[in-house]
Amino acid sequence: MGNPTIFTIGHSNRSWDAFLSLLLKNNISIVANIRRFSSSRLWPQSNRDHMKIGLAKHNIEYMHIVKLGGRRKEKDKPHLQENDNNNYAWRNKSFRAYANYMSTEEFKEGISELLSLKKDDLEGFIVIMCVEALPWRCHCRLISDYLSARNFIVCNIIDGLHQPSLHKITPFALFEKVKVTYPASND
Repeated sequence: MGNPTIFTIGHSNRSWDAFLSLLLKNNISIVANIRRFSSSRLWPQSNRDHMKIGLAKHNIEYMHIVKLGGRRKEKDKPHLQENDNNNYAWRNKSFRAYANYMSTEEFKEGISELLSLKKDDLEGFIVIMCVEALPWRCHCRLISDYLSARNFIVCNIIDGLHQPSLHKITPFALFEKVKVTYPASND
């Protein structure tokens, strides 16, 4: 038995039919919504209630894991440790704040909730879903690094590709056992 596989997808501005088609094509059994807020005025087809009902019609389970949601701020990690590098390799403040958030108990609880969905009798795959169609523009990228550090195979479902693409670990990610950080370069 190989390493466990998990997928990522962004609902973006896709129609419901296009989104559903990608899930079915990739044998997805569970959609784990990792948006902090599960509603959108711009894309009502991605709202929690619509998704739950629509996915259930195709035997796809829907879960909302708030603890993995993005839009984190520095205040979401109030007590930086003395040896905490604060993930300064990220120039984007949102990604840096999320990277800092990844060392909190709340984040680890969210990961545990996600991984508890993976049962031995699960037919199909789990996909983590956010908004961005391109995973490198989303906090899914950081979660994918975190899962990769735990020997998961992470595949990104992207429009226009015949097959999902294998997650490419962020070049400046530093793996220390199962901890992922993004320290600033000493250059």
